[in-house]
This record gives sequence, C-alpha cells and structure tokens, in this order.
Amino acid sequence: MKKIMFLTAAILCLSASTWAAVDNTMNTTQLPSNRHIFFDVSNTNGVQYNYDGAYYGGPDGTYYIKADGGGLNELHITTSSAVADAYGQVTRVSTASNSPSGVFYLSNTGGRGYTDDLILCLAVSGPISNDFSVSIKSSGYTWTPPTINGSSVTGYTYTGGMQETFTKDDFLYGPSNYKPGPGALGVWSLPLYNGQDTSDASTASYLMFIDLYVGNLKDSSYPGLIDHGSAKVEFSFTGLYSDVAFNMYGWGLATNQGEGISWTNRTDGTTGLSGYSIDYTGAPVPLPPALLLFGSGLAGLGIFRRKSRVDV
Repeated sequence: MKKIMFLTAAILCLSASTWAAVDNTMNTTQLPSNRHIFFDVSNTNGVQYNYDGAYYGGPDGTYYIKADGGGLNELHITTSSAVADAYGQVTRVSTASNSPSGVFYLSNTGGRGYTDDLILCLAVSGPISNDFSVSIKSSGYTWTPPTINGSSVTGYTYTGGMQETFTKDDFLYGPSNYKPGPGALGVWSLPLYNGQDTSDASTASYLMFIDLYVGNLKDSSYPGLIDHGSAKVEFSFTGLYSDVAFNMYGWGLATNQGEGISWTNRTDGTTGLSGYSIDYTGAPVPLPPALLLFGSGLAGLGIFRRKSRVDV
C-alpha cells in the first residue's frame, strides 16, 4: 500500500511539472496606473522615438502615457480606409480557428490632423499556449516630427513600417481588465473592448505594446494619400486558444497636451466607438500527451487500489 501511495504522489508531482510547462504562468508585471506611466514595447528594435524617458525622467527606450485631458476622439480603428469610414466601428470576429488573420486601419479625424507615431496594444486573455505567435505588419506614412506645436507635417513618405513575429514571451504586462489611457489619474476606466464586463475576472488579458513605426494623417488636411492617410495593420495568429482585443495609441512630439501619448481609440460610451476584437470559440488549449498519459495511469492506480481493498 505504501508503495502505491508513493507512486501516486510521484506521478502527481510529475504531472504538475508537465502542466507547468504549458500553463498560463507569465513573466509579466502590472502597469502601476492608468496614465503618467512609462511602458516598454516588444519590438526587437525598441521604440521609434526615444525621447520620453529623458524628457519625463523615466527609463530609456520607453514611451510615456500622459493623457492629462481628452484624447478619445481623434484616433479610430476601422476595417476600411475609405473616408466615409474614418470614424471607425466596433468589429468583433468570432472564430474557431487557431490561426485567424485579418486587416484593419488606424485613422485620424482630429483637429491637429496627424499623429507622429502609432503604437498597437494587443490584449490576449489566458491561457496562452507556448506555441502562440502573432505576425504584425504595418504600412503608412512617416516624417520628421515637427518640434513646434501647430506646425504642419512636411516631407512625409509612404513606407512599410515594420514586420515582426511576436511570441508568448513578448507579453510584458497584465493580466488586466482595462487598458491605460485618459481618465482620472489612478482610476482605471477604459475597457479593452466595447461590451466588456470589466468586473468579470475572466476577461482579464495580458498586454503587449507594438510600435508600428508609422503615423497617420487626416484626409481633409492631407488629401490624395494612400489609404487616405490611415495606417494599415495586417495580422496573423498561430496557436491562438483565447480571445483577443486590439487597441491603438498615438504619440506626438509637439502637441497641445505635450510630448508623449495622450490619445487612444474610444471603447466605452454611446458614440465614437471603435475597436477590433476576436472571440475564440474553438477548443481550449490541449493538454500535453504526457499529462494525458499520466492521468490515465492515475486512473488505473485508483482501480487497482479499490480491487485490493475488496480482496483483503
């Protein structure tokens, strides 16, 4: 009997260690506040504009979310680059596929008429499989950011901004039920996607910030541009077994709100809403074969022990 108990305990320990190799243990940290914070991007080449750390007294190679006022009316996520769709829409895609892909655009309708740089925030709920990956490709316009507030953009050039594949290890923040951005300092209020029940812990997601290395331009201020000045984002997942939400942030050098990030797409309220999310409806993360084998072994031991008691 003692040998059986010892073997059972050993298999339980081994099963636990096998599961630990594929569970949702993540080397992430919580963002300390909704704004007045620095964050790292997951790009191999880091941030495009490495100014905020020195300017605000923070870490090198980070962006600063300032957002002291407003900031929810200028930027939009849209599935069409047409001028008529520049204010965006709420898009929710349901799929059972582990490899969904798609395209959306990041538009600008603000009075300033441009955003110097765009940062994508990818939020994925757990569990995240070890074979998870997402490929992101951006394209749009780049220019030298004006140093005087109110100046127009000149010398803008259309380019492929970035193309990179990110994995589970590139999630640096979370889990969180909210995204950072404008609002009362220290008060989290912006849902990751429209319709989210932020009181439901199961909607918490891990966050990854991706510098797209392009900005966007308002069509009426800069007419005749490719995609009417919007930035284009193409994505492709593999190993996806949970829900996804995309959000966008805008960085500016010389603005009414000052240097840094003060803009994101609106996800809550009654008007001006936009976002792109994926509801995964397929099977959960599969258990590793070793864990299934050990589970069968444990069941066999249970039967053996019950028979032994009867025989005695």
